[in-house]
Amino acid sequence: MGKIVMLVSDERRQQIFGEKYCERLRRSGELSIFSGSFEDSGRVREFVRDSEVIITSWNSPKISGELLSVCPQLKAVLHAAGTVKPIVTDELVASGVRVANSAIAIGEGVAETALALAISSCKGFYKLSKDTSKGLWSENVKNTVKDFYDITVGVISGGYVGRHMVKLLKNFHVDILMYDPILSEAEIAEIGAKKTELDELMSLSDVVTIHAPSIPATDNMINGPRLALLKDGAVLINTARGSIVDETALIAELKRQRIFACIDVTNPEPPAEDSELRSLPNVLLTPHIAGVCTNGLQRIALHVCEELERLERGERMKTEIDLTTLGSKA
Repeated sequence: MGKIVMLVSDERRQQIFGEKYCERLRRSGELSIFSGSFEDSGRVREFVRDSEVIITSWNSPKISGELLSVCPQLKAVLHAAGTVKPIVTDELVASGVRVANSAIAIGEGVAETALALAISSCKGFYKLSKDTSKGLWSENVKNTVKDFYDITVGVISGGYVGRHMVKLLKNFHVDILMYDPILSEAEIAEIGAKKTELDELMSLSDVVTIHAPSIPATDNMINGPRLALLKDGAVLINTARGSIVDETALIAELKRQRIFACIDVTNPEPPAEDSELRSLPNVLLTPHIAGVCTNGLQRIALHVCEELERLERGERMKTEIDLTTLGSKA
């Protein structure tokens, strides 16, 4: 591989690409690291000239026709972030340059957080911690704790996050249901779950974990009637997007004290200071931390290195995208 350009802001580079990952990238080619502002388009153009691989991330400049014109040998753009839409242009789509994102690396962290929330909520950690802080001990254990064993977990969506969630769940003795309107019964079975309709999943699951994309079809998908289908004592986890859950309906259901919710995303973010999600006793509310946000960002660097090595070996990249059909995995 020839010239590899890291067109990533100083802040993001420091967060994502530690020296060990930069050194790994150098094993594949000549690494050049941009520093400073992207406002000088002429400087950016000269920096990427003759590159064979461009690495981008959040807030990187678009891969425009102007940049492509000075990179006739460009083989790939490796996006060290989720969706590639902010850096894609019509010229990039037409160029045939291969593009990969890092959604799978981010998704692993989201799924692992969702699993932690599922286990700890079933075990009653959050409720029992409040009890012990008030001087109680085991008085409420029997009506609070449910072991993460021989229960049903419903996974909404079979994208990167949902698939990794199923992979993690297969380490436990639980039944796994999945709702995904796009995937067939056979495809979901191959992932390791049983295909089911959404209403059935909501009514049968002890834990429901949401991993669907934020698109018009999923707006308020988890609404009042569907929340009412949840079992008494069920756990609802949303680490996807706040728009998927009707928050007014969720608050109304939570006030009935039937269910417990772990909410990492809201609509809008942050929620209003007087939002009842902040004060209801059967809610764990966190500030959108399920995805990689501190040292976990280096998962992305590892993924970029691995994709570059696949490219170098002439293999298809794991998260390669067909830019002509940008969708939820883009």
